[in-house]
Amino acid sequence: MNKQCVCYVSDVEYLFPTLLSALQARKFATDATDICVLLSEGVGDFEALRALLSASGVLLIDATDALRGSLERLDSSHFQARISESTMAKLVLPQILPIHYEQIIYLDGDTQIVGSLEGLEKAYAKPGKFFAARDYTAIVDMMEKGKTTSYFNAGVLKFHREGWIGAEAFDLFVNDPDACDGRHDQGALNAVCGSALTLISNRWNFPKHFLHWVDMSSLSVVHYMAHPKPWHGTFFPWGPAESRVYSEMRKSSPLYDALYRGISLDRMLVYKYRSARDRLRYKLEKVVSDQSVQKLLVGDYAV
Repeated sequence: MNKQCVCYVSDVEYLFPTLLSALQARKFATDATDICVLLSEGVGDFEALRALLSASGVLLIDATDALRGSLERLDSSHFQARISESTMAKLVLPQILPIHYEQIIYLDGDTQIVGSLEGLEKAYAKPGKFFAARDYTAIVDMMEKGKTTSYFNAGVLKFHREGWIGAEAFDLFVNDPDACDGRHDQGALNAVCGSALTLISNRWNFPKHFLHWVDMSSLSVVHYMAHPKPWHGTFFPWGPAESRVYSEMRKSSPLYDALYRGISLDRMLVYKYRSARDRLRYKLEKVVSDQSVQKLLVGDYAV
């Protein structure tokens, strides 16, 4: 049995993009790493979907009961609109995943795997330690204010199941959610991480906001945090290729197509307007060099 896995947790709403990322991860990971998708709620045609994914080397696991038990202490009033309780699952993964997984790579479902994962796979997380990359907000602070901060994004993490700080972060959120700065799992993890964190290159968790400033070939994981999302269309700064993979996936199986969730025409028009505005603004107001951003985000790091 493999001792390492790439793990996703998804509800039905986010399952379509999550499966796309998982299938990409299987393509770019080595055979020594399993790819697992944990379901936080039931889905129709589960057995057929599990068989379809298994044929592509992805494990679909019904973790609804286990997650419900692990997350039962959460106050549901903190999870409204676009925020799901399943985002907290990363904090309790050692309780959910099979015990033979020692090294756990957690990925959010709104990611795309665009390059080899081997470097992240080979990076060994010691007990009590974990790897993460700077959050978008920390990058903006560095670029615009010259302020250096280690505030990290929780959308891509690698940790050892022993000593994972998720339990401490979970307790903090349950007992004092205000201490998490309104950022749920990410705020809680940043509040308790201390010296457990090792910052890694953003090539492993690259914010979509900067795609127009870097060479895509230098990236491995692109994170489409916030809205809009590439499965809803092509919006600056990404191109048609980043959206096409989702339409191709929908065409590949009716099981995948049935999981797709669209957006309203009004929201689509708003996103199109913002995309055109941002593209024009980039052309007219470019104030930093592509090279400086490339070095800042994917330059000299341990991983």
